[in-house]
Amino acid sequence: MKKDIYDDDIYDDVSGNRIDYEEAYRRQLQRYNELSNASGYDEDDDYDEDFDEDTDEQPQYVPPKKKSTQQRKSASTYERKRNVGQNFGSHKEDKNKKKKKKTSPVKKFFIILILLLLVVFVLLQLLIWRYIGDINTVSTGQRGYTDGSMESDEVLNILLIGSDSRSMEERGRTDSMILLSIDKAHNRTTMTSFMRDCYVTFPNLDNDGDGTDDKGKLNAANVYGGAELLLDTIEYNFDISVDKYFYVDFFSFAKIVDAVGGIELDISDEEAEGMRAPMAEQNKIFENKQGTDFLESGGNGLLVNGNQALAYARLRYVGNADFERTERQRTVITKIIEKAKTLSPIELDRFMETSLSALTTNYTQTELYRLSYRVPFIMGYDVVSQRIPEDGKYTYGDHDVGSTLDIDFDAAKEKLRSSIYG
Repeated sequence: MKKDIYDDDIYDDVSGNRIDYEEAYRRQLQRYNELSNASGYDEDDDYDEDFDEDTDEQPQYVPPKKKSTQQRKSASTYERKRNVGQNFGSHKEDKNKKKKKKTSPVKKFFIILILLLLVVFVLLQLLIWRYIGDINTVSTGQRGYTDGSMESDEVLNILLIGSDSRSMEERGRTDSMILLSIDKAHNRTTMTSFMRDCYVTFPNLDNDGDGTDDKGKLNAANVYGGAELLLDTIEYNFDISVDKYFYVDFFSFAKIVDAVGGIELDISDEEAEGMRAPMAEQNKIFENKQGTDFLESGGNGLLVNGNQALAYARLRYVGNADFERTERQRTVITKIIEKAKTLSPIELDRFMETSLSALTTNYTQTELYRLSYRVPFIMGYDVVSQRIPEDGKYTYGDHDVGSTLDIDFDAAKEKLRSSIYG
């Protein structure tokens, strides 16, 4: 027979017989009183009326109520929280929880490497923009002729302009005009010097009003129309496309040589003597003492400073006049580049700051930023040096502008095409 566990009046004894609960309670109470009297219990003592057998209201047995599902869930949640609280701070591990995975050494290495590369990249960007900010940038003025047919996406043509004037605003004659042609397809840089006395046509320039384009020496183009007319003149006469330039005056050029720590040159005794005249002029401009930096004699591998290197580059009346002069200019530029490659980071930073602040260009800062990423590769290119006109490809002329070089333009164009784009 199924037991009625929660019956209010009865419960089952051990044998399973049903017993009257009230009668059982009275017997238990009577037994309790007998035992109490036997042990000296005083009936006058206070006692709990709940155990008085004469009371009208006897305590009733109240069976435990069944807990609802929600209550059981709440109790279970409470127990879990209590257990967590009791174990908080202990070293016991919950077996039901998965242990956290430790980062492997290889993964840590690559994380650190990526962070370091990121820091280096950010610092590099800041350094590049600092250098770009040192350069004097100007907008390109009005161009009148930009139809040179010789051009290529693989070749970047930049005209390096050097002048005896103190600044670009003076529009002095350009004694140094070197076309820097950077060929990324062949990892080659070609430096082409244009002779200052080349007799050329100035496109769209008619100062005398005769209805035809004026003619004159190439180095006068900057005087008549600035760097823009010089670019137009080279494109028009030599059919080669060139849109960008860097300008530096010769006196800032001396500072660049000093910033690189001087350069080594092979100087003949005749050149050492000839350098005194231009150096005397420079000493006045630099406010040096008379005779400063004069060379007593020539020699091979002489370490010269900026003042001496500038006099060497400007020297005209030793050797084959202006032909050797342009060669000296290319030599000095090449020596500066070679020396810059050997500088320590601190020395290179000082050199870059000095040299870039001496430059003026029609590159925008954004274009300079893109160009900066090519510079490390360009520094490793082979350098080829040449001159226009070539030997035997010109005659001496005498025009209203003085003595000139009347060149074979067809031969000059072919030389540029084969050496730069060939």
